Amino acid sequence: MLKYDPAKMVERAKGCLANKKEIIEVADKLSQEGFSNIFFIGVGGTITYAWSIQETLKPLTTLEYHAEHAADFNTLGNKKFTKDSLVVISSSTGDTKEVVEAVDKAKAAGARVVGFVDTPGSPLAEKADYYIPGGSYYRYYTFFLRLVHNNGEYPEFDEMYANLEKLPELMPTVAEAAEKDAEEFARIHRDDAIQYLIGSGNMWGPTYSYAMCIMEEMQWMRTKSVTAGDFFHGTLEVIGRDDSVILFYGEDATRPQMERAEKFLHTICKNVTVFDTAKYELPGIDKKFRGLFSPIVLGGITGRIGVYLEEYGKHPMPIRRYYRKLDY
Repeated sequence: MLKYDPAKMVERAKGCLANKKEIIEVADKLSQEGFSNIFFIGVGGTITYAWSIQETLKPLTTLEYHAEHAADFNTLGNKKFTKDSLVVISSSTGDTKEVVEAVDKAKAAGARVVGFVDTPGSPLAEKADYYIPGGSYYRYYTFFLRLVHNNGEYPEFDEMYANLEKLPELMPTVAEAAEKDAEEFARIHRDDAIQYLIGSGNMWGPTYSYAMCIMEEMQWMRTKSVTAGDFFHGTLEVIGRDDSVILFYGEDATRPQMERAEKFLHTICKNVTVFDTAKYELPGIDKKFRGLFSPIVLGGITGRIGVYLEEYGKHPMPIRRYYRKLDY
């Protein structure tokens, strides 16, 4: 397998679980202090995490939650935001311009900020009232579902976490099972004129993120991403017989939306590629948590797709033309 290190994959995933005690302590403290609502503020890839968490929380809690784009928060504002709001941000570099501005605005209003930041000592790590080293679904599920648990609405928290802890060891098996399909997709479709990507529920965030952050930013591929629900309200009219369409299936309650889209696509398009988390065995994981964990499983799949997009496109992932290269 090209550029494959299963030990490193497991180590990285386990690292995301290393802060359990700290994350739970922060969540418990905030729940005890109280807050009026939650604002997960992001931009680019981080806002897609906020969208995914939003879809996860909708059927689980009455807690008021906002997935807020930092640029909109900075310019439009939000009347529901007050000093009693709880702000959550995530950043890899720790210096994303729009998020730094949003955090300054939030703190000026007196709100508390929880920062999942990969770079210690960075502006966002320093500005956060509660700093947690790095963002990932492992950490987000621990934090947000603990808040819901503390609200008396998620008694499954301990059981969920016991299952979550098993996932790192299973990710190499997922990657290996995805290898053939990932390589084949990249080999055949890497240089297609456009890629259409469809997702739903808690997989919409990862779908949009993969289109924008990987295919567009890191591979300079043209894409159009759309939810399965919106696919039938415009995008279906531009799909041609030879176009490449990718469906990222998860296992939450929105799955029938994906099935409807796929069924129709096979009547008009001959290049429909399905990556479905339900296809992958997860020994020891309770079935009731598979839908929740689908974004993590998808990461094991898309990691392999990315390796081959890079290889067949002869385009190293770190290359950028404009992003953080020019002033804007």
